[in-house]
Amino acid sequence: MGNNQIYFKYSRFFLLSIFLDEYNIFAVPMLVVFIDRYFSLSSLQIGLVTGATILGVALGSLSGGIITDRFGRKNGYKINMVLFIISAFISALSPSAGIFIVSRLIAGIPAGSDISNTYAYIMELIPPGKREITGANNTLMASLAILGINFSVIPMIIMHLNTGMIWKVSMLISVIPAFILLVFSVKMNESEFWKNSGHQKITYTKIIKNLMGNPVMKRTTIYAWSCGIASSIEVGTFAFFIPYIINTLDISGILFTRLIIILIYSFGVPVGYIGPLLIPKIGLKKLSYTGFIISFVSLIGSGTFLVLRQFLLIPAFMVLFVIGNHLNNQPVITSQSLVSNTEYRGRAVGLTNFILQLPSSMIITVFPLMFSRIGLGYSTLVIAFASFAGIIISAAIFKDIYGYSSDLENHGNAKNDIN
Repeated sequence: MGNNQIYFKYSRFFLLSIFLDEYNIFAVPMLVVFIDRYFSLSSLQIGLVTGATILGVALGSLSGGIITDRFGRKNGYKINMVLFIISAFISALSPSAGIFIVSRLIAGIPAGSDISNTYAYIMELIPPGKREITGANNTLMASLAILGINFSVIPMIIMHLNTGMIWKVSMLISVIPAFILLVFSVKMNESEFWKNSGHQKITYTKIIKNLMGNPVMKRTTIYAWSCGIASSIEVGTFAFFIPYIINTLDISGILFTRLIIILIYSFGVPVGYIGPLLIPKIGLKKLSYTGFIISFVSLIGSGTFLVLRQFLLIPAFMVLFVIGNHLNNQPVITSQSLVSNTEYRGRAVGLTNFILQLPSSMIITVFPLMFSRIGLGYSTLVIAFASFAGIIISAAIFKDIYGYSSDLENHGNAKNDIN
């Protein structure tokens, strides 16, 4: 099998895995209208239901990083796929809102764990120059996952199925890719870099010290943590609540609002596809601050027109937001995983994902309360500050690292660097 065949084989496998992660992360936000009606949720419970998955992702990122560095990338994959399948059934069988919230916390754990594992795998099995492109396809997979969830809902709405059946079936669909990945993971090769890493027990203190001891690693880590938080705040509030916002505004009936949501997120597919292809030409840095500029403009526009109650223009700004958030999110985890050494790559990626997801889960929880107090418009304008911070940090601190390969070249010396 040639190098290109191996590249495409692994890329498809990894992208399906990221698709599954995103499907689980976005399942509740896309289905929250049906879940709300089924459980009769309060504003606080809506925030808790949505934030529980992200909190699980944050916790899973840390535990997954430890597992993949200690027991291997392949074993990490198998564990995550089994957990995905189990958590999907627990969620669908939840008899109450409280148990459902706990089930989504559990469902988030393999999603976060798999991000740590998958990005470690990508950086060690795909060559420099191509691994950046594969890693940056995360937003393409997010858009496809969001569209998949919404397309699964349309036939059930037309058939007038009850709300419980709609969200339960949509969640159980995630079992299919999880089972496929579990079967094919048996034939996956273990990372040779991980095999030769010594599987050391390295503390997070030493990992951070190592990352901050190198100028390139330091700038990239500060960028990934800061802009990761900014991008996650964007996607964790405005993007997560786009379906809820549209339905709350009562722009149209339930079927037509779902079609509007599909139209908005369909713009994420070409952006998610084109963005990574632009990386060899413009680099990761330019992609980042361009995305934050677009999302900042879209949030200011959306917030302003929400305040003015000019609702017909809001979907256009939502489309613009999807484009900007896709672009600014693509370099974050990819950049951190690029510069991290094999010995602690899973934990470094997991730590970064934990740092950016934890505040996001908190903000998601309080966002429904915030817009119930001050309104959707002013709440959206507040979120725009995160985008503005992302512009400054990605432009002033981040140095482009496309084509970076020191993590592979210095692999033999990395053990001494972290002792």
